Amino acid sequence: MLRTLNSQLAFRLASVLLLILLSLSILGIWTKEQFNDKFRATQLANAREHYAAVLADLDRRWGRESFNLKTRLEAQEILANTEQRKEKLMVYLISQGNSIEFPSLRIETTQGEKIAAYDYASHIETSVKFLPGQTNTWVQNPTDGTLYLVVRQFIWLGKENGYLVLFKPMDHALLTQMTYPGTRLSLWWKGKAVASSDGEEGLRSTAARYPRPESGDASAYLTWSGPESEASPKLLIEPLGSDLISLGTIARPVMLTFFILLIAVTIGFSGLWLRASRQMDALLQAEIRHKTLDSIDEQVIDSLRTAQTGPIRTARLLALSMEERMRGSAPASAERLDTATIDPTR
Repeated sequence: MLRTLNSQLAFRLASVLLLILLSLSILGIWTKEQFNDKFRATQLANAREHYAAVLADLDRRWGRESFNLKTRLEAQEILANTEQRKEKLMVYLISQGNSIEFPSLRIETTQGEKIAAYDYASHIETSVKFLPGQTNTWVQNPTDGTLYLVVRQFIWLGKENGYLVLFKPMDHALLTQMTYPGTRLSLWWKGKAVASSDGEEGLRSTAARYPRPESGDASAYLTWSGPESEASPKLLIEPLGSDLISLGTIARPVMLTFFILLIAVTIGFSGLWLRASRQMDALLQAEIRHKTLDSIDEQVIDSLRTAQTGPIRTARLLALSMEERMRGSAPASAERLDTATIDPTR
């Protein structure tokens, strides 16, 4: 009986400790997720603010560069001579090398007729349509899928006005230059990813995870310029930094707390366990000795009193009941061993 009781107590203690460990683990994981969510939200907000400033700065820089290029072409009268304008334009642009922000440009009349062109890297075969009063637009090269920002400036051609049409590629290289460690950028146009700061591999990875730039909960997007519409490119920002708190980091305080509680529960429970064991053992000893002697003696009375002062209420009541039964069946000689009665209300 005592062995069964000890097994039950051990099982219940183990169950309580496992419940404590489970509760601490759940609390630790919840705390980790709360801190990491707040950290990611702050990180994403900072990245969004940073890249909003970067986009604004790029728009100002490209606008200033297009105006400066137009001014230099007019000041040097490169386009004034209709017979030599192509050769002069080519010589001037080659001398500038890749210092020009726009690797491709067109010179057009106000009627849209192309009178000169230059492509530093790849040739662009696409038609560009500007709305009335519009100076910037977006166009995709059908040959390689590269998206271009197209900037148009009025320019003096010597005898009449024309247009300087400049093409800025929005490609992997541009996004790579823009990004900073811990983030990945991708450019979306008309619902499709067209460039990534991680190149083609990053482009495929991003396109597989996000059907649209607006669909990511752990990412943010910015409209590149102008009012938000289907024709406006969107810059998707993905934070790549690790969590502020890892599972291994939260496991250490959880386990430390668990071991402290384990020691406290063990110390507190062991005393109660020993007292309960002595109480139940005293009941068994009293019952065994009474059956052996078929009478009650001083040792039986001591065992019963030990049982009546134990922590288990049921065992105390049982000890009182056993004493009454034993005294009722004990011979007169045995009753003289102990004339004092035990207060049943104790």
